[in-house]
Amino acid sequence: MNLQILIFVAIAIIIGMCCGAVIVFFIVVQRRRQKVDSLVSTKSLIGLLATVEIPFDRTCKGKVRIKIKGSMLDFTAGTDDPIGFKAGDKVLIVETKENQVWVVGENYLNR
Repeated sequence: MNLQILIFVAIAIIIGMCCGAVIVFFIVVQRRRQKVDSLVSTKSLIGLLATVEIPFDRTCKGKVRIKIKGSMLDFTAGTDDPIGFKAGDKVLIVETKENQVWVVGENYLNR
């Protein structure tokens, strides 16, 4: 009787380990198929709205903050717009050069 119980327990343990191994295998395969990319290219910023952190105009640079992919990123910003921007203004990113963004006012498209 005790031998039968030991055999059933051994079989149950082996089946449990096999099922666990199969599940782990499928998880590993699924994770390898996922593409995780937390890097933000400057080209992906074009068309996004940003908030001015450090005021600027066409004669000097400032800083804008962008929320993208769950992170807040700060960039040096410039503009050719004759109207300057103050802290808290919303701006539209229209171009990127190196690590700088070029912006226009949020209402630029409504003109």
